[in-house]
Amino acid sequence: MTITAIVSHDIKDWDIFREGFEAHDSVRTAVGITAKAYKKVDSSNTVYVIGEIPSKEVFDEFFSDPDFHKHMEDIGVILPVDVTVLEEI
Repeated sequence: MTITAIVSHDIKDWDIFREGFEAHDSVRTAVGITAKAYKKVDSSNTVYVIGEIPSKEVFDEFFSDPDFHKHMEDIGVILPVDVTVLEEI
């Protein structure tokens, strides 16, 4: 069952984040994840990534990958990251 994930976090720099997020698209696509990044209108340092993922298992595997965490660090993601995983009812 397809799930939706909303991941929110602060970033150090919007341009660096956006470039890194776009460069990582092929990695997401390879496992069936589609995602878009949004920023708050009143704060360029708060980002929301909303994605569609084939399953909770795919999300868990992707999000726990050490390479993914290194990528997040490289593009300026500031921890902690807030994650909400939703399923359609």
